Amino acid sequence: MSSEQEVFEKYGRLYNSNDVVFREGDVGAEMYIIQSGKIMITKQLKSGEEKTLAVLGPGDSFGEMAIIDKDVRSANAIAMESSRLIVLDEDLFEAHIQTNPKIVKKILKILSSRLRDANQQIAALMIKNDKRLVANTILLVVHKHGQDGVDGIHMDIPFTVSDLSNRCGLDLAKTQEIVDKTINARVIKMSGDSIVVTSLDNLEKFIKFLEMQELFGE
Repeated sequence: MSSEQEVFEKYGRLYNSNDVVFREGDVGAEMYIIQSGKIMITKQLKSGEEKTLAVLGPGDSFGEMAIIDKDVRSANAIAMESSRLIVLDEDLFEAHIQTNPKIVKKILKILSSRLRDANQQIAALMIKNDKRLVANTILLVVHKHGQDGVDGIHMDIPFTVSDLSNRCGLDLAKTQEIVDKTINARVIKMSGDSIVVTSLDNLEKFIKFLEMQELFGE
């Protein structure tokens, strides 16, 4: 039996596609490490819409803050596909921290990275121009999930117009309108339902153009 399987049998839990790991507001007593699969982290907006904050994969962890600060969950965690998670409660978490300083360092790096991502998302959402908001949001997704392909940059997560709408906090019709204009500008294109960026250079130049347009007027 492999060591991964032994760990899973001792501490693991299987979640099927669309299973809820936890909901925003739940009392948190466990943290999770993804052994396989993908977990989507979302947050409910005041408008009632659900915004995607992150998509996590094998090796990523989540749920640490509820153990550290003893507060309720600040977001939802939902399995995007069949996922094997290693589950650590407070006692196991503290035991690992005390016996393995590398875990502390890794958790600090994770929290630092998430804070940086959150700051970037907040900065993007502060943009009042909807076209620039959409373009900057696409750029954030490219930096985190983009993979070069022969016909452009594809994402390693689902990235439809609906997904983009959720990330921007805009309604679907408005997002689709902006996406159509961005396609006409040859900055992005559609591959089935997925958004593909033609090139990082094109996207960055387009954002600069929108910034100048906003500064000097259309």
